[in-house]
Amino acid sequence: MCIYDRYCDTLCEHLQKAGRLLNRKADTLYFGGGTPSLLGGERIAKLINAAKSAFGREIAEITVEINPADNLKEDLEVMQKCGVNRVSLGVQSGVEAELKALSRRHSVADVVRTVNDIKQVGIHNFSLDLMLGIPHQTMDSLKQSLDFLLSLEPDHISAYMLKVEPDTPFGKADVKTLDLPDEDTVSDMYLFTSDYLKAHGFEHYEISNFAKSGCRSKHNTRYWLCDEYLGLGPAAYSYLNGKRFSFPRDTEQYLTRPTVIWDGNGGDFEEFCMLRLRLSDGIDLDELSQRYGDEKTAELKARASKFKTSELLELNGNTVKLTTQGFLVSNAVIGELLY
Repeated sequence: MCIYDRYCDTLCEHLQKAGRLLNRKADTLYFGGGTPSLLGGERIAKLINAAKSAFGREIAEITVEINPADNLKEDLEVMQKCGVNRVSLGVQSGVEAELKALSRRHSVADVVRTVNDIKQVGIHNFSLDLMLGIPHQTMDSLKQSLDFLLSLEPDHISAYMLKVEPDTPFGKADVKTLDLPDEDTVSDMYLFTSDYLKAHGFEHYEISNFAKSGCRSKHNTRYWLCDEYLGLGPAAYSYLNGKRFSFPRDTEQYLTRPTVIWDGNGGDFEEFCMLRLRLSDGIDLDELSQRYGDEKTAELKARASKFKTSELLELNGNTVKLTTQGFLVSNAVIGELLY
């Protein structure tokens, strides 16, 4: 049996076991991390059917991440028939030179073909990923990428700033050879992206995410609302019954001895506030008071009031939320509010 079949069968077993233990309904299902479309349409259909059997037939949003380098029309047809109604596509740039600098396998033409395939099979809700601060990127090339994405008529766009990690090819390279835009330029790129997408009908509803009306990611919004979720697969994380836990990153270990790695309690005051402040909706102080008490809420409100003239945070009645400029420096602002 090939590794993909073993993996699929193991996940089906884990879904059924989790369904029996939890005895709950699910409203979203998300295939993400790596390139789940490598499993192929039939295996993903098998997993979806197992999830529906375990957690209810009526799952409102089923998302699959796919790579535009792969020709997936037949797989997409299978996925759509078994319930996939949302696709997330890793575009990253609409400029060929930038895609090559990122060592992406796909071209701009591949993206166009894949989006056409998504639409033709009847999946009408799709998201496109964009990266900011990548090699050779300028304000002009960023606008070119944004115009390219908009021409594809997506319902959702995610825009992430490049983070160079130590053990990656970029992290090991001489930074001078990467031709990365400087920090101030990347900040300008982020603010420009927000303004440009809002001018084209998108809501900037989360630090890195933009959506047409009614098209926020239901699944990811659960994370930011500090709601519960179950993750299955190597390195998958969960938050259930107030506890956070994960599975080993190693695939073979997950398939043969999937030991749960406990990560302590979740959902405390600080975590709740940190996650809610990622959303443009911010924190409802009445809800906060009901969850954690009046004293903590009053303290947060007092700290938030100090930001009134900073243009980083808004305190309107019973709502505390970051501005777009605040999103840009969210870690620092949240740190001041909570610690």
